[in-house]
Amino acid sequence: MSPRALPPALLLLSPLLLPAEPAAAQSGDEPLLQESVDCPESAAFVHVLTGMPLPQLMPDEEITPAVEEFHCSGENPYSGDEQAIAEGKGLYNPLCAGCHMPDGSGRMGPSLIDSTLKHERVTTAHGEFEVIYGGAAGAMQPMGRRFTQDEILKIMAFVETLGAPTE
Repeated sequence: MSPRALPPALLLLSPLLLPAEPAAAQSGDEPLLQESVDCPESAAFVHVLTGMPLPQLMPDEEITPAVEEFHCSGENPYSGDEQAIAEGKGLYNPLCAGCHMPDGSGRMGPSLIDSTLKHERVTTAHGEFEVIYGGAAGAMQPMGRRFTQDEILKIMAFVETLGAPTE
């Protein structure tokens, strides 16, 4: 059902009722992954709902060494990095926290701290990045339009700390 087919009263809620517009590649779009001398065989990033390759949503974005490393390894180089985690927390609040709550327990968006998963692919850093960067269903819009890839990796590093046992 398209937003135009909804009654006017529901048009305001349409972002909550309809799947996010996928960040589908179009002819002329640059692919998300940058070719690298060190990593010619990077894994593809695809939209969680459509399976289409994710394009670069910010074509002029600087590709940091951390992003390049992530593209090659699929592992978040900021995991456990206290400075990156602190920066990720600042990025997470308030935009992500509005749906997922400051503690990650979930509200409109799913919980980020329990074992109930809406998309099984988020069990890997690669899959988690795909969901955050390219969006998913409902209100989960492509955050690659709001955050750089480097910022998304920092948010992911912060999210890893949510619900983690404290010492």
